[in-house]
Amino acid sequence: MEKEGNSLEVEIEVIVKKFLEKSQDKEIQIISHFDTDGITSASIIIQTLKKLDKVFSIKVIKSLEEQFIYDLPKEKLTIFLDLASGSLNHIANSQLKDVFIIDHHEITQDIPENVHIINPELHDKQKISSSGLTYLFCKEISSENKKFAKIAILGMIGD
Repeated sequence: MEKEGNSLEVEIEVIVKKFLEKSQDKEIQIISHFDTDGITSASIIIQTLKKLDKVFSIKVIKSLEEQFIYDLPKEKLTIFLDLASGSLNHIANSQLKDVFIIDHHEITQDIPENVHIINPELHDKQKISSSGLTYLFCKEISSENKKFAKIAILGMIGD
């Protein structure tokens, strides 16, 4: 499942551009994992989206069930944090339009066309938490988000 060519840093840059383009006039739904890594990831992205004046909602869940994915509103842009790398087949079948995944868990399924994923498993299996990835994603959006580094470290330690 490893991607050829692009480094993780370049992939984050590309995905941030896609995110900013696709989220212009869309409501965003954030789905995050119910652990320290997921909660700190959510905290970082919430603060970033507020600065961008985005309309969003958030759900923090213990596990990502198939039916939960199918029941998500299709017209919203969806961001999964610290989960979903193992649910790519369900996401592909769910008819969700724009999906962004920031996760560090193993990928064993093909990545659907509608999914933009930041995962170190695709890039030399670097060891980095989802909160670290979310931090890098948000820092790419604005260098002002460097202030969230401490939150990302908490997520990494708690994972």
